[in-house]
Order: sequence, then structure tokens, then C-alpha cells
Amino acid sequence: MSSPLSERFGKPVLNKFGKKIYLDQMTLKEIDERVRECDIVILPVGSTEAHGPFAPVGEDTIIGASIAERVAYETGVTVAPPIFYGSHPSHHYGLRGTIPVRATTLIEYVSDVIKWLANAGFKKIIVLNSHGQEYVLPIAKDVAILEKEVHALIMVTSWWMWVQDLLRKAGSGEEIAPGVKLETPFVHADEVETSVTWYVAPDLVDRESLRKEGKWGIVRVLPSRWVNAAGNVFPDKAFNWYDVSHAPELYYYPKGFVGWPCKADPKKGKVLVDTAIARMIEFIEWLKSAYPPGVVPQTWVNPKDFNFNKPERGAEPPEKIFEG
Repeated sequence: MSSPLSERFGKPVLNKFGKKIYLDQMTLKEIDERVRECDIVILPVGSTEAHGPFAPVGEDTIIGASIAERVAYETGVTVAPPIFYGSHPSHHYGLRGTIPVRATTLIEYVSDVIKWLANAGFKKIIVLNSHGQEYVLPIAKDVAILEKEVHALIMVTSWWMWVQDLLRKAGSGEEIAPGVKLETPFVHADEVETSVTWYVAPDLVDRESLRKEGKWGIVRVLPSRWVNAAGNVFPDKAFNWYDVSHAPELYYYPKGFVGWPCKADPKKGKVLVDTAIARMIEFIEWLKSAYPPGVVPQTWVNPKDFNFNKPERGAEPPEKIFEG
């Protein structure tokens, strides 16, 4: 048998039960079998974006898909093909390698994907965000339910939401695991994100460039006292990061990264990623138990029921005149 031309797309990726993980690798017969066994699907939504001279522009998507794949390996859920392009806040525009799409475009795109995943039989859909667009994707959820009449349980989350307690320790001197500390807060293409990429995709990190160039600093329009950093892990801040216009990367961070990624270490990434995976697995096993295949909590409203106290049709006119 000849080997596939593409290692990336041509080889089946299997879970621990010996079955395919990715939806795009399945036949229709396999999809029908899968939704009868488990109708949960993870849709990774990432981006293509500059992350400095030492990390791949697909970093966000790679992280999200890697986490989704590991969760699927253990639980038997399906992973939909990742969305490689994302919505970006204004301060990310302009850098080479960053390919933004408008928020409205992404909302329509993701809600369409959700609709047809549900049509295929996946009635529990987890949108796994791995890029700074967490303010966009919940709208796609509502558009799918209200405008596209999707009858499914739709959940939106981001990988860092599963390790907020660990990320809050950054810069505090507290360990996130024995002998492992995060020295700086989670921002963009920084110590945290580069550590995670280094762990999930070590062959894609240019370690020499990281060592030489991975130090830049942070420019703030408003002090951090009032504005959350990436992930919005501090609930006592007055503004989340996406609520404030920021200093444009093109002018202040032309190398495409922020902070001190030179402090990155795959050991730090391992703690964050493995913890997120373990917690997601725990949730999915609960979800499988609470809502077996074909059992869906009602999260939608029949559009006809919007018409409360409205007649089906109006009264006839009191007078009708016809000529001829």
C-alpha cells in the first residue's frame, strides 16, 4: 500500500478506541455510527496571526486543535475541522502574517458550521476558542439558535478558561506545579502562550530566535490596575482587554509579540495544557452521562411561540368592492 501524499491530512488520526477523531476523515457511514455512539463535537476556532520571529502564525489554531484532539482521544468525541482564520481587535491589524476577518463574517461562518454540524447529528457542540475573540463567538451561538433554528446544546469556551486559577498566579511567586512558576501575566505571544506552543508543537518553535529576540515589554494605554490582560482571568478589573482600544501592534510591537516570551518553557506549557485537558475530559464525561446520544436539553424557542397573543391572520375588511 502506498503512503499518503500528506502526513497531515492523509493519515487517520485515531482515538484510544481505535476510531477516527476528525470529522473530515470520516465517511458518511462512520458519521452515522459516531453520532449514535456519541453526538458531542468540538469545533476549534483559532486564527492566523503573527506571534513573533520564533513561533508559527498558526499558533492559536495549533494549540486549540491539539487540546481538542487529546480530549477526543480520551473521550471518543469528534473534532470538526478547525477554523484557521479569526476575528481580531483593531490593535492587531496590519502585521504581516496576521489575516483578520470581520467579526460579522466570523459570526455568520461559525453559526453556519454549527447549523450543519447539528444537521449531521451532533447535538452537543463545543466551540473551543484559542484566540482573542471570546467576545465574538457567543454571538454566533445565539445567531445559530435564533436565526438558523438550530436545535442543539451549544457551548462556547476558551482553553484558558479551564486554567484561570493557574493563570492568576502569574507574577505572584506562587507555583502552578512543584518547581514551576509563571513569571509574567498572560498576554499575547508571551511567556504563557509561547510555553504552551513549545509544549504542543516543539518542532515549530525557533528556540534560537526565542533566546535572542524574545524580550520586548508591554505598552499600556490604561494601567493594568483597571484593565484585564489576556484571558480576563481577574474578575475584579473594571475593563476586560477587549473593552479598551490598545496601542497598535504595528507601531509598538512590530516584531509580533508582547512581553517576555524568552521566559517560556515547555514545562510551563505542559502544566497548563494537561490541566485544561483533564478538566475538559471530566466535564465531557459528565455531559455524556447527563445527556446520552439523542437526548438534548431544549435550548431553543419555536419561532411561532414568539407571536404571543397575536392572531394567525387579521380580520376581513368591513367592505369589499369589486369592479367588473
